[in-house]
Amino acid sequence: MRSIREIARLHFEFGLSVRDIARSVHIGATTVQAMLVRFREQGLSWPLPPELSDTALEQLVYPREAELERISE
Repeated sequence: MRSIREIARLHFEFGLSVRDIARSVHIGATTVQAMLVRFREQGLSWPLPPELSDTALEQLVYPREAELERISE
């Protein structure tokens, strides 16, 4: 399970470094950095709209992967 919302929260609300976020959510720093880049590339800002579900957020940040998952079902 991706922790996109938590990564964004830790970055934007608390200003944590990529390494600190990686330690907090137990994933690699490179993955955290990539998620933050994708977050920005999609034009997302913090705070996220409350109606945006985790599934919808994941589809915005990883659109190609979401499409591949849908096709394989």
